[in-house]
Amino acid sequence: MEASAPMPSRLSTPLTIKLQLTLVFGALVVLAAVVLTWVLGDMLRERVRTDAGRVLTLLSGNAAHILADDLATNADMVDLLARREAAWAAGLDSPEAQRMLDLIQATAPRTHLWVGVADAEGTVRAATGDLLRGQSVAQRPWFQRGQAGPFVGDVHPAKLLATLLPADRDGEPQRFVDYAAPVVRDGQRLGVLGVHASWDWVGEVVEAVLSTQAGGSGIEIFIFDREGRVIFAPRGQSQKLAAADVRMPALRGGAPAVATWYDGAEWLTAATRLPASRELGDLGWTIVAREPASTVFGDVRDASRNVLLAGVLAALVGALMVRFAAVRLGADVRRLSKAARDIELGVPGARLPPAASSAELRSLSEALGRMTTRLMATQDDLERQVRERTAELEAANAELGRQAGTDPLTGLPNRRTFDLQLDHALAAARRNGQPVAVLMIDADHFKRINDLHGHPVGDDVLVMLAGVLRARLRESDLLARYGGEEFVALLPGAAQGDALAVAQALVAAVAARRSATYGQVTVSIGVAAAPPGEPVAWALMRQADEALYRAKAQGRNRACAHGDGADDAGATPAI
Repeated sequence: MEASAPMPSRLSTPLTIKLQLTLVFGALVVLAAVVLTWVLGDMLRERVRTDAGRVLTLLSGNAAHILADDLATNADMVDLLARREAAWAAGLDSPEAQRMLDLIQATAPRTHLWVGVADAEGTVRAATGDLLRGQSVAQRPWFQRGQAGPFVGDVHPAKLLATLLPADRDGEPQRFVDYAAPVVRDGQRLGVLGVHASWDWVGEVVEAVLSTQAGGSGIEIFIFDREGRVIFAPRGQSQKLAAADVRMPALRGGAPAVATWYDGAEWLTAATRLPASRELGDLGWTIVAREPASTVFGDVRDASRNVLLAGVLAALVGALMVRFAAVRLGADVRRLSKAARDIELGVPGARLPPAASSAELRSLSEALGRMTTRLMATQDDLERQVRERTAELEAANAELGRQAGTDPLTGLPNRRTFDLQLDHALAAARRNGQPVAVLMIDADHFKRINDLHGHPVGDDVLVMLAGVLRARLRESDLLARYGGEEFVALLPGAAQGDALAVAQALVAAVAARRSATYGQVTVSIGVAAAPPGEPVAWALMRQADEALYRAKAQGRNRACAHGDGADDAGATPAI
């Protein structure tokens, strides 16, 4: 039998030109879509990361400054009250001392959970609720450090008070921040005044900061100590995470970055150190704001996915429409490839040109052009949303900054604003060789007004004093409420004699005001001035404070200058 002829192999049959063109063109279009998606998606991701990181930095920085201000305010209050000799004149365990401790707690009952005073041996002589009375606190850091001067302690669990106080608002054992200052009478240190402030206060500050942020963003704020251990976490997880030894994620160069946290999830993270100050020292806290990476980059992923899907669909449609473009198709494909490379390289005005070889290819090129336009529009929309969001947060941050620098009762600048302006004024005085003066002003017997007429009348007195004092000062002078019934005035360019004359005029102006409700109110003023070229902030404030105490000791309703031990000639007699 003759051998049969071999059958041609199906695999050796060449593909038709239509199929080859369809496959090649479809592959090129898909590749162009992938390249466009990757390049523009990467650009969007970096832009969104930068803008969202700026927002997180604003939030963490705002929280850090508010915390530092609150800590410094409380520390100054404790130091001021510890130096009020009249409260301790009858002894540390006198009814007057107990009333002052109760008053301190009443100003912030949810924060100041324990206020007490211990004698020089460390025995608690008086305390709110009589907690720890008669017990020794000699080994507690707040007592040991408070003997040397004003002290702010790091957050710690309640040891002696653990079983005496209720759990915090998250059901966890109480933790405290300690404030302490030496009690001084007639130059002798009698003991230490201490305040245990609830750590719940930090949660309230964080909630206030986050309230300026639009809801649903998932932003959270943590606080870590000097060693990187967590001391505050949201949702009541603080002590749970501390027990698990959770540490702060590393950030290269301190800039906002995507970091992997203890739970394995990725978060865009920004950190700000708690500012150090004269009152606080350096507590070493770091305030960290984070937002889920899935939230930050969610729109970018969605846009990239939609663009890629549109590109794939466009490739399929174009492949089905490819028929008889063998001659002109090559030129059109080369033009499309060049345009895709230009778009990848970011060439200005680069776009996909319309094809002329066939109606089908023209339709495909137009579809790709629309895809590119939609991607650009998506990018513009995302950038617009980020700009709007950043503007809202910056406006909220500016409002918080304004509120943080103004006393809400009198409308005057507060202590924080005054300290900043004092630094600027002293720097200008050093440059220009001009003197600068400070007036420390205190309302006489203000507690008596509150006790007799109530705090609303006391508030009216403070508003009246602010108006009278402001009206008698120059436009270039700065009047601020320094705390409680104390005001302070900054007089640039004023020597001590000029400042004393201004102070005497202020004493007379206040004494001339009378009210049917509270009668006459008087003030005592301490004056201090630095010679040209030699102003030092802390020394100037201390001299003014010492002069104020001398005015009080000489009978109140008068002004005394630093270094002048005699009564001021023009002072109005106190009533």
